Amino acid sequence: MGLLEKASNIEAEEKPPKTKVVKPKKEAVKEPPAAKPKKAAKKPKKVKPKKEKKPRAPRVKKEIPEGFEPATTGQKVTRRIFDFAVSYGWTLPLIGISAWGSNFNPTIIVILGIGLISFNLGFMPTYAGKRTVGNWISRTQYINSRGEPPLSIYLAIKGMTTIFVLFGVFTLLLVMANGSLGKSTFSQIFSAIGFLCLIPPIIDYIMYRIRGDLGLWDTIFGGVWLVRTTKSKQTKGWLKRLESVSDWTESKGFLDEQDSTD
Repeated sequence: MGLLEKASNIEAEEKPPKTKVVKPKKEAVKEPPAAKPKKAAKKPKKVKPKKEKKPRAPRVKKEIPEGFEPATTGQKVTRRIFDFAVSYGWTLPLIGISAWGSNFNPTIIVILGIGLISFNLGFMPTYAGKRTVGNWISRTQYINSRGEPPLSIYLAIKGMTTIFVLFGVFTLLLVMANGSLGKSTFSQIFSAIGFLCLIPPIIDYIMYRIRGDLGLWDTIFGGVWLVRTTKSKQTKGWLKRLESVSDWTESKGFLDEQDSTD
């Protein structure tokens, strides 16, 4: 038995040890990075053809329509005098009494004055052939570029120019006397409105001096002119009596036939 054990031990020693085969680790195959999608090329912008500018139509100078004659200087002055006397003549005694320093209640005079303004600038243009008292006495009439009387509101706005001037001048004198626009907010607003009222008459005057026949309101209403008229045979009643006054003004030479330049 001992020999057998020795023999088996010798065989075991002679056998070479088993070598372990180390298997190489599989390297992880790196996936190529995904290619970024290329941006689509921008489409070329369509070049819009340049719009040809339409040539502007030449401005046609507004002129008095055919068949009408401009009012003379005498007719213009006569119209202004009588329109002022009817619409604003009441302000003169009111200013005079106030300047005299007399204590009185001007309510009656103011109400009468408002009634006269409404009559000459509201009633007459609407119900009396779109002519004021001054137009009837001076034998004049306003016409537009179509040869028709303008809207009644034109005569009302044009006639209120005197109010703008009076109110603006009164405000100017008041500010000069006080040396400031006023201490309270109300007085400052009042002064600002008074100065703003002077702007339309000033622009109107400048336009008359530059253009000769069209002022601010005449231009705004599309062209309005003061023209001559003849004595109407169809007028009756108080309008006929009013028109008869023009016979007197003409006989006195107030309606001078000399062409006006203003």
